Amino acid sequence: MRSARRERGSVMIEFAGALILLSAMFTGIFQIGYTFFTYSTLVNAVRTGARYASLRAASGSASDPQLAKSVANMVVYGEPQPAANARPVVRGLAGDNVELILGPSTATVSLRDFGIDALFTKIKLAGRPTVTFPIPNGGSK
Repeated sequence: MRSARRERGSVMIEFAGALILLSAMFTGIFQIGYTFFTYSTLVNAVRTGARYASLRAASGSASDPQLAKSVANMVVYGEPQPAANARPVVRGLAGDNVELILGPSTATVSLRDFGIDALFTKIKLAGRPTVTFPIPNGGSK
């Protein structure tokens, strides 16, 4: 009879230890999953911005000063002329984080000085993601 009572207490201690380990494991899985999801969203946004930049540069507006702003808006908000209350595709992303480089035949868009705010850490993205699209007809139109 006495040994059953002692075992009940040890089961509670084992449960508490297992609960701590499982909580840490699930928190880590959530953080990694959220980081991958956010990075995938950023890759798609940068790809959309690079494609938009290459098509706009092909239409003869490469020297337009508004091109960089509309490309940044495309990356950040998903549209070149966002509404006043538009929310960024990723929390904390701003137009200042978007870099556009127009070459003679390519348009490159990348992010700079941006980090993903995960649950416990901030993951820095040094120049990533970067996407390059060719400008149709080499930009000469």
